[in-house]
Amino acid sequence: MRGLLFLAVWLSGCGVLLETPLPDAGRACTQDSDCVPNGCCGEGTSAIHLLDAPDCSAVRCSGMCPVDQLRCGCGLPLCRDARCAVAVAVDPRCE
Repeated sequence: MRGLLFLAVWLSGCGVLLETPLPDAGRACTQDSDCVPNGCCGEGTSAIHLLDAPDCSAVRCSGMCPVDQLRCGCGLPLCRDARCAVAVAVDPRCE
């Protein structure tokens, strides 16, 4: 699903800019599904490993932001160079 979303953002002309992960940025990942937002309800600011994710089970989201994305849809967590990183949409609303 994330791969399709990543492709859709890229094909829509928005493009993506990958925030480069630091070599010591948390647990190592092997696939995109290992990485999730560091906050609930689409309000996360960075990507972290699934095992370090916050517990959002008791949080009620308003539906205003995509739950599995960052910065209300402007970022997508993914695995790059064995660390969680963010693919950020290059769009005026995302700056």
